Amino acid sequence: MPHLNPERVLERFSTFLQEDVRAEIDDEFIDGQVGSMSSTLSYLAGELRLKREMTVRQRQALVDGLETVTRNCDDEAVSEAAERGRERIAEAQTGDTTELESVLIETCNDVLETINEELAGSDARDARAPIYEFLRVRVDSQLAMLGRDSD
Repeated sequence: MPHLNPERVLERFSTFLQEDVRAEIDDEFIDGQVGSMSSTLSYLAGELRLKREMTVRQRQALVDGLETVTRNCDDEAVSEAAERGRERIAEAQTGDTTELESVLIETCNDVLETINEELAGSDARDARAPIYEFLRVRVDSQLAMLGRDSD
């Protein structure tokens, strides 16, 4: 079954309202209402597009972090947790940003939990650092969605 990107559908409806429907309306009030709907749909399309882009960025940050943990950590349990996390992310549906975000958060939590159980001191700190980078990207993404700077 083909997948339609919601932001693309909303953008097309917005364009249809703006270019086709408004051209056929002679009532000023209704014309304004249709213009408002078109603007709202366009805004929502942009928000969905931004959410998708941010989720892709978060996904890449976590995958990179998990690869670093797998490569640099000597603890077998932690390396296995990171590898399982990478597999789980690879299997996740990338079309559904809400589901993908859930997988990213669960994976991050699972790996951090394993690090906390298996490592201590500087080993734990070093293993957490690449995962914390994902969390930084996530917070920056959420701030960007709200229109704020991360500084």
